[in-house]
Amino acid sequence: MGIFLYENFNTKSTSKGPLHLLVIVYGVQRSHLATKMSSNEALQRVYIWALPRTMATALVKCLSYIDDIQIVYEPCVSAYNYGPDANVEQKARLAKFIEKASANKMVSENAFDDSTCTYEWVKQQLEADYPGKKILLAKDQANNIMHAKYNMLPSGFRYAFLIRHPYRVWLSFKSMMAKVLNIDINAVSLVDLLKVTNQPDAFEMQYNLLSYVKENLDPNVVVIDADDLQSNPSSILRQFCQGVGIPYNDSLLKWPGDRDIVKTWKMSRISLQGSFLENEGGFYEVALRSTEFHPANPLPKRSELPKDIQEVADKSVESYDKMREMCLKP
Repeated sequence: MGIFLYENFNTKSTSKGPLHLLVIVYGVQRSHLATKMSSNEALQRVYIWALPRTMATALVKCLSYIDDIQIVYEPCVSAYNYGPDANVEQKARLAKFIEKASANKMVSENAFDDSTCTYEWVKQQLEADYPGKKILLAKDQANNIMHAKYNMLPSGFRYAFLIRHPYRVWLSFKSMMAKVLNIDINAVSLVDLLKVTNQPDAFEMQYNLLSYVKENLDPNVVVIDADDLQSNPSSILRQFCQGVGIPYNDSLLKWPGDRDIVKTWKMSRISLQGSFLENEGGFYEVALRSTEFHPANPLPKRSELPKDIQEVADKSVESYDKMREMCLKP
């Protein structure tokens, strides 16, 4: 479900409060994202494609402290859900969440609107120059770009994919959606939740996108598993940075626990406002207050999963296993 960013429950955090809801709404206003200027060949461009609940925001926060880096946060999520290309019914589903986030008057010169955010516009912005920056790092959700829009993927990027085992993803997804919808987690099926939230086959979409990118855009795609990142962050981060051409040092292993770094990201205004909401849900809070990666709990056995989780995960495992074979090794 592209409207939210779902993060892991196992990053260390300075916050002791409950997880909070973050509404993810994306769109773009040309004057606030990037202006097409002269060629900037020195700019290293990296695009991370993840899925919900894969620790992507924690990774982006970690990398945000590299010198002269610019983060562009989920522009295709905006195009998928809120821009002119978005489905009308999908926009209607998000109305109450937009209203909550809009009530927060948090502002940033880096925030942008969604009214002009098409996939074509996103491509133009990501291929633009960012004067004064040495690294452009974009992050998006692979289940928010259809095959028909692959021609809108930007060129000149190193591509990376962040994966996580389906058991973890779908357990976490259902738990969080039950909180968002204020329903008993045992009274609803994950299968039905995915229908209500218009959630496509996320793992298959991520694998298909990875295959396309590897064949057409970046033959040296970097793939990392969130479990490996948590269990051995030094090795995985070092290999990741080397693989995509950005600098690594051990200072990346710990970072400040406050959320102010978000104000430096190019992201939707509603997304920014939602990320600073208190007691309104839970998608960002753990990641944005994290200070380091923490080892994950043991992976549950299939027999320990609820039946509805088994049903959905069984359809995801094949694509996950294919991507897992490409992963960096700790």
